Amino acid sequence: GFCQAGKDLRLVSLCTEQIDIPAGFLLVGAKSPNLPEHILVCAVDKRFLPDDHGKNALLGFSGNCIGCGERGFRYFTEFSNHINLKLTTQPKKQKHLKYYLVRSSQGVLSKGPLICWKG
Repeated sequence: GFCQAGKDLRLVSLCTEQIDIPAGFLLVGAKSPNLPEHILVCAVDKRFLPDDHGKNALLGFSGNCIGCGERGFRYFTEFSNHINLKLTTQPKKQKHLKYYLVRSSQGVLSKGPLICWKG
């Protein structure tokens, strides 16, 4: 649940933190096969995420580490290594990004709707 810089990325630890994300990015939750009880918080360029119908996601990846603040990850493999997300599958690795994260009116970040990956 920690990035390579040692910063905590677990939703349970970050649910009340104010997280600065750039315009055009969304907070999403990733699930690791090694930490099934935890959701890891990630900042991902929304252009690379599918719409509600599982369509229109650009090919590729763009993400930032919300733990240490490192920006500009252009490959999901590089990003997943940085956040210690151990991948068990090669194709469609971004499917490890499972949930949109939403902030309640009280300011608490929590698991939102599933990301609709198709294909």
